[in-house]
Amino acid sequence: MMYIIAKDGSGDFTTIQAAIDAIPGGGRAPAILLLRMDEYHERVIVNKDNVRIVGEARDRTVITNSACAKDPDGNGGERGTFLSFTMIVTGKNVEVENLTIRNDAGDGREVGQAVAVYAAGDRGVWRNCRFIAHQDTLFCGPLMQKVTDDIAPRVGSAECVESVGDCPLTFSRQYFEDCFIQGDVDFIFGPYRCWFERCTLFMNARGGLYTAANTPETQPYGLVFHRCFLTGECEEGMAFLGRPWRRFSRTLFLDCEMDGHVARQGFSDWDKEKVVTERYGEWGTRGVRADQSTRHPAQKRLTDAEAMAVTVQDVIGGYDGWRPDRRTPTWFLCGDSTMADYPASRAPMTGWGQMLQALLPENVFVENCAVNGRSSKSFVAEKRLNFIELCLRKGDKLLIQFGHNDEKDDPMRFTSPRGTYPEYLNMFIDAARRQGAEPVLITSIVRRRFDGNGKLIPTHGDYPAAMRDLAGYRGVRLLDMEKATGQLVGALGDEASKDLYNWVPKGHPNYPDGEQDNTHLCREGALRFARIALDLMEEKPC
Repeated sequence: MMYIIAKDGSGDFTTIQAAIDAIPGGGRAPAILLLRMDEYHERVIVNKDNVRIVGEARDRTVITNSACAKDPDGNGGERGTFLSFTMIVTGKNVEVENLTIRNDAGDGREVGQAVAVYAAGDRGVWRNCRFIAHQDTLFCGPLMQKVTDDIAPRVGSAECVESVGDCPLTFSRQYFEDCFIQGDVDFIFGPYRCWFERCTLFMNARGGLYTAANTPETQPYGLVFHRCFLTGECEEGMAFLGRPWRRFSRTLFLDCEMDGHVARQGFSDWDKEKVVTERYGEWGTRGVRADQSTRHPAQKRLTDAEAMAVTVQDVIGGYDGWRPDRRTPTWFLCGDSTMADYPASRAPMTGWGQMLQALLPENVFVENCAVNGRSSKSFVAEKRLNFIELCLRKGDKLLIQFGHNDEKDDPMRFTSPRGTYPEYLNMFIDAARRQGAEPVLITSIVRRRFDGNGKLIPTHGDYPAAMRDLAGYRGVRLLDMEKATGQLVGALGDEASKDLYNWVPKGHPNYPDGEQDNTHLCREGALRFARIALDLMEEKPC
C-alpha cells in the first residue's frame, strides 16, 4: 500500500494526518506514505504500526509547526514541553526517512521548550532526516497522561507512564542513521535506548548541551552516539556533550568527531545531585576535541575492549533481536491487473502479486504497486515509477510485469514490442539499479484461451520474446511466467483450467450475474501462479 501526499491535490491526500488516519493496519509489510516536496504546516500524530514515511527530497520536504511549552492550555496554565511537538510517533515499527521536521516556535529563552519530534513508539527508525528546533528538539520516551489525553483517540501502542521524572524501566528503542539534529539546550533527551549512527549534532548560536538522558537505574544503556560529528555555530567551547537529567542517566560517544564548539570539559553536571558518573563516557574521539585529559573527572574513558562490546545489538537489540541497521528488503511490484491487489468486494478475483507476501519469509516485505489497466508506458507517465524509485534501497527488488495493456490499441498505453516497449522497460531497470535494487523482468501470465483442438492459444504476440531478449541484453533476471503458466494451464485443459480464473456462477454476492473472466485469476489460481513465480525466482538468474 502506497499513498501519495501532495498539497496541490495531485496525490491521494493533501495532508499527512489524513493519510495516516486512512491506513487500515494489520498488514505485515509497512504502509508507505510518500510526501511530495512541500512545506506541510501540520501537527502530525503517527499512531499506526508498520508505517514508512518517505520524503521526496530531504531539505525540501518539511513538516513544521510552532507550538511551544508556554502556549496557554486553556485553563490558565501552560501546555508544557511534551505537548509542543511537531510530530509524535506512538506506533511501533515506524520508519521515517528523507525529510525535515521542524519546530519554528523560536528561542527557548522566549518560548520555553519546543519539541520537533516526540518518538514514543517501539522500534522507531529514522534515516537521513533533519530535526530542527532550539530547546528540547528530540524527545525519545513514553507517553504521559496529559499527552494521551491530548492526542486521544490516536494513542497507538506506545509505552505510557505517570511521570517521566524518575522513569521506570523502559522497553522501547529508537535508531537514527545519517540524521542532522539541531538545537541548543538538552536537545536530545529522554529515557529510551537510542542508537545514533553517522549523525550530525549541530549546536545553535546560543550554545548549550547536546544531550540530557533520563536513563532508568536498571537500564544498561541510554543514548549511544557512534561515528557521529559534533559541530555548531556557537562560540568555541560553548557546546557540552550533555548532562544527566536524572541520577542514573547514561550517554556514550564512540568514535565521534568533535570540533572546537565542543567544551573541553565534555559533559557537565546538572546540579549537586544529578552529576556525571561512569555511566557517561567516550572512546575514540577524533578532531579538535580528541584530547580527553581535560574532560569531566567522573566520566568514563572506555578501553578498546569495553567500546567494542557496545554494539547495536547489545544496546537496542532487545528480546526480539531487532537489527534496524540491517534493512528488511522489500519487493516492489510494478504491473497490471493480473498482479494487483483486490478488495473483498471483488472476490474471488485475486492478483497473483496479492499472494506473494503470505508465501515469503518474515524477513521480506512485498509492496504491491501494480494497478489495473496500466501498461509500461502509462505506469511511467503517471509518475508511479518515480515514486517507487524514491522508496527503493539497496537489497530491494523491483518486479516488472507489463504486456497485457501494452498490446491495447490506445495511444496512452500502446507500445511496440520491438520499439517503445523495451525502451520503457529499460526505465524500470535503470531506476532499480540507480538505487542498488535488483530489477526482475516478468513476462505476462497467459490468458485462458483454447482452440477447437483443446490447445492453448498464445495471445501476447511478440511482447514476451522482446522481454526475453532485453533480459539477456541487460543481464537482468527473467521470470518467464508466460511459459510457466502456459504449461500449467495447457496441461489442465479447457475445462479444469477454469478453476484458476475468475469464473463465478450466477448468484455470487459480488457477481450477481456471474462472471466468465479468462484473464484475471481467482484466489486458487493466484496462489498457484505466485508459487510458480517464487520457484522461478529461486532458479539461477541469467
